[in-house]
Amino acid sequence: MAPRRLSTKAPATRAPGNGRSRTAGRAHTPRPTGKRPSAASRPGETAYLRILRQVSEAANDATGIEAPLRVALDEVCALTGWPVGHVFFKAEDRDEMVPAPLWHMDDATRYETFRRVTMATPMPRGSGLPGRVLASGEPVWIADITRDRNFPRNTIAEPLHLKAAFGFPVRVGREVAAMLEFFSPERAEPQPAFLEVMDQLGTLLGRAIERVRAEEAFGKLARAVSEKSGDEFFASLARQLVSTLGAELAFIGEVSEDGRSVTAVAGCDRGGPMKDFTYSLEGTPCEDVIMKQFCSYERGVQEKFPRDTMLADKRIESYVGTPLMDADGKTLGLLVVLWKTPPANIRIAESMVQVFAVRASTELERKRCEGSLQKFSALPEVTPHPMVEFAADGTLRFVNDAAKKLMASLGKTDPWDILPADTVNIVRKCLATGKNGLIFDTVEGEHRTISWSFIPILPGGTVFAHAFELSLFMALQDELRRMRRPSGLRPPSGRLRDALDKVDVPGGKVH
Repeated sequence: MAPRRLSTKAPATRAPGNGRSRTAGRAHTPRPTGKRPSAASRPGETAYLRILRQVSEAANDATGIEAPLRVALDEVCALTGWPVGHVFFKAEDRDEMVPAPLWHMDDATRYETFRRVTMATPMPRGSGLPGRVLASGEPVWIADITRDRNFPRNTIAEPLHLKAAFGFPVRVGREVAAMLEFFSPERAEPQPAFLEVMDQLGTLLGRAIERVRAEEAFGKLARAVSEKSGDEFFASLARQLVSTLGAELAFIGEVSEDGRSVTAVAGCDRGGPMKDFTYSLEGTPCEDVIMKQFCSYERGVQEKFPRDTMLADKRIESYVGTPLMDADGKTLGLLVVLWKTPPANIRIAESMVQVFAVRASTELERKRCEGSLQKFSALPEVTPHPMVEFAADGTLRFVNDAAKKLMASLGKTDPWDILPADTVNIVRKCLATGKNGLIFDTVEGEHRTISWSFIPILPGGTVFAHAFELSLFMALQDELRRMRRPSGLRPPSGRLRDALDKVDVPGGKVH
């Protein structure tokens, strides 16, 4: 059957209260979307570019992934005239796709049975349209689902007069995080150029998911370690890094006095906490880290360091490590995260590791100074980082030169103007609980974020507040903002542009 052309009939109206579209006339009548009325075509803009722009704008405005996915469903259905669109997500703990309550249906009543059966049918890898997309990581087109032997829902699709279907993956790195599927009442042969457009749309949606995941992971990690101290902090940090970054293992190590070996003070792999271990630095990437070098290998670290037996034994592919240094710039230890398969975004992982290495350095120095209150009490004067000292009642006792320089750079003359608003209560809580406090604070009127670590010294009734201006954190934020921008999306190739000028998609011609 010849593909239908885009219709000039009336636009869709929004069914009140159910988030679905309906159209006057036949259920599969193509129509422009009513989702974003301000997003009309721009001069010279093809339908291909319009749909990418509209989804990109939704992803940029949204704080979650649901809004851009809904826009994508609406816009693809408008482009093709196909009446049904739906989203599956990859299960976190199983190798299967699970149905999400995100739908576009021109006629909610007509397709209710299909919706209900779909919502009750997760698809294992390789099974059905979602499972085939998961297995291949590529778009899949089925000309007639009622005749397809690998479409478990075909028994209910035939009486509903659903025929053709296609689906495309939403990838985060190499992982299929979700897929979108669409259905037509007519049989339709595959259109490779059109599927290439859909694949690029999936790439755009994948970046939105990646950004949302990174923001959630950073917040989760900060909350999990904010009130921990000492060994409890190290154990929590290692555990949370493995969890939030999808790593194989993470550990915090302390370097020996001769600088030849490292002993783990805390570590965690996917099986849980690791026993303390000691290893020689020679021939390992950690040897470079101890020499005050931040090291990152997105892939191939095992081949670069063949003498490192731990990398070989655990089949490690990716490595991020950063030194932990004291106030005098001496390396105390390191923080390391390892992956069997490269992380989805190595830049996000690098930024997170470096941000929390600042706090880990403070804790490791505190650990070494335990039992030497006099040495630790001198820390505000000798540290190169901004630090202030508080009495038990919240009175400000001392401001070091580095903190004064920070004040001057912000145009402030009163140290309280650079401190978090709730500083007095934080100091009291630290002394009452014996736990550290960690606050991320943006200075009023400035676009500069500062991490404040509050460290109680209980024998002396003192709290030190250590400041770190988060240039590394801002690099993370810059990366997240970059992921919001559509500019990272590759432009259509000349071949694809030429093809899109000619190809008929089911329901219309891209023009």
